[in-house]
Amino acid sequence: MSEVVAERRQNPKLRELFEEAYVRIEPFLDRKHTWGGLQLTHFALRTLREAYPQLDPTEAHQLVLAAMRVYRERHPDGAGHLPQPAAAV
Repeated sequence: MSEVVAERRQNPKLRELFEEAYVRIEPFLDRKHTWGGLQLTHFALRTLREAYPQLDPTEAHQLVLAAMRVYRERHPDGAGHLPQPAAAV
């Protein structure tokens, strides 16, 4: 018997924007791109706020956190520098 998995995403607007937003901010998540050795995740948030002014600050932050999770999945050997979800909040 097949088990039904409940959809955990609650914001279809963010889901619709995610891939486009991810492409915009992926360079800021890359270990090769730093500023004096510091991460550029702040610029990822700022980029999203400028590109999508309709997002409130919480939604932009949620997109950045989701992008970091996806970046870790897509680049398992190159994402150790990103904060873990509990530390990123």
